[in-house]
Amino acid sequence: MAVGNLEFIKSASATGTTSISVTDCFTSDYDVYAITMNNLSGSSGSPSQVSLRFIDNTDTPIITAQYDTAVLQMKSNAAFSEIRNTNQTDSELFGYADLDPESSQSVLYVFNPTDTGSYTFFTVQNSSAVSAVMYGHKGIGVLTETTEVTGIQFLAHAFNFVSGKMSVYGVK
Repeated sequence: MAVGNLEFIKSASATGTTSISVTDCFTSDYDVYAITMNNLSGSSGSPSQVSLRFIDNTDTPIITAQYDTAVLQMKSNAAFSEIRNTNQTDSELFGYADLDPESSQSVLYVFNPTDTGSYTFFTVQNSSAVSAVMYGHKGIGVLTETTEVTGIQFLAHAFNFVSGKMSVYGVK
């Protein structure tokens, strides 16, 4: 295959849960992974942040305070703003989820997740619709420990996911 092709690995759907996880999706077969999150919506009438955690090789979410992120938040009705967090137990950089039919879409790239000699880095681009306001998020982050990362988890804050599908691809 040519450089830049995506190879589908796994997917998971959200229905009435506070998290969506895909385990055993990162291997040494790829250095870069692309993850898409489509049509993510929540059960609450109040929009809520969606976060990320990585999963280690024992299928346990990594909850140590070692996630650092920086995000540019672009609102359609206000000035752009920056969000910077260090030493957190998850990475809040995936926009918002609100009641259906409003939803959130994301594309995330994860770099070297299984390499125990380096940190796991990631980038994200997201668009969300919340109460007739459009949001865009563009961010970067790092898990500042050298754990072997083999999976990924998205978390809802204060609501359940009603719909959404996460797909993981290896980048060749």
